[in-house]
Amino acid sequence: MLNATRTLITASCLALVAVVGCGGRVSGPTGPSASTGSTGATVTGTVNGGNMVSFTASGVSAGLTAAAAPSGMTVTVVGTNLTAAVDVLGQFQLAGVPSGNVQLQFKRESVGATVQLSNVGEEELVQIQVNVSGAVATIVNEVRSTGKVALCHKTGNGSYHLIVVSVSAEPAHRAHGDGAVGDRVPADPTKVFDANCQAVAAVAAGVRIKKSTNGQDADEAPGPTIAVGSLVAWQYVVTNTGQVSLTNVVVADDRGVPVTCPRTTLAVGQSMTCTGSGVATAGQYTNVGTATANSVAGPVKDSDASHYFGQPLSPEAERKVRLCHHTGNGQYHQIEVSISAEPAHRAHGDAKIGEPVPGGSGKLFAASCSVS
Repeated sequence: MLNATRTLITASCLALVAVVGCGGRVSGPTGPSASTGSTGATVTGTVNGGNMVSFTASGVSAGLTAAAAPSGMTVTVVGTNLTAAVDVLGQFQLAGVPSGNVQLQFKRESVGATVQLSNVGEEELVQIQVNVSGAVATIVNEVRSTGKVALCHKTGNGSYHLIVVSVSAEPAHRAHGDGAVGDRVPADPTKVFDANCQAVAAVAAGVRIKKSTNGQDADEAPGPTIAVGSLVAWQYVVTNTGQVSLTNVVVADDRGVPVTCPRTTLAVGQSMTCTGSGVATAGQYTNVGTATANSVAGPVKDSDASHYFGQPLSPEAERKVRLCHHTGNGQYHQIEVSISAEPAHRAHGDAKIGEPVPGGSGKLFAASCSVS
């Protein structure tokens, strides 16, 4: 598939073409050969910018908007009666394109340009960009791949059996009611195709996440009280509650907390503990952890909130003072205490450097709390 971010070549006309068939790229004089016992290749694409189109198992996906599509243009496989009109979005499709060296002709009023696709095969997917200007057409980008698809094919009696079809034939088979192993049965979405193409009851997938703050569940506010500036530790316990294994397990926090998990897969019934941390902020705080995962039964998701209350420190607790502390043997040494504890220490006989020594007959505390 062409990269949607690739720079388009600007010109008076631009085409993107996808070819479904098989074979390799070779050059030579061979021309298109008739398809015997096969549906041939399918050519689809856009002209003059339009929307980039690609075929997937589920249909057509679009993207990469460019210039407006040309109106009134047709695309023809030279030497055949295969012709398609370009629609208002610049899109076209040609079915049953023969294999070999195929020429596509783009026609509209004064435009009559031809481009060659070398050695188109029955089961090859080719995507090209074609720059068309007047009578000149040039392939500016080309990607090819081959492959077949295994599908559970619906028979006339309502049963299914495994068949292998070309990529180009897959959309028609899916429209008929076919599906791949593991897909939900089109006729009964409550069932899925097993490895033998039997329609069996669809299994359930599930995930649960339990989030805690500093070891407390704290589903409801206010949660634990944590001093502002202190470390906050969050745990996210993720459990596979379904009947199938989970892959691509990811845990995210809605407040941007980086979360680390020990693994990305969980077997049925298995749990793991993911962790995150931060610094407490003032006031009521809430954050939500969300676990997402994939499974053969589809994607799953669960969320859980946790809370804490950030307690601001009092101004007294935040401020400290240094005092010359009176010991039991009559000596002094310097200590640091909170401002709220200063009155008690002064009553005990402490004071700051430079202040009078309590009961010292005019002496002062000098550096290092020496008395002078």
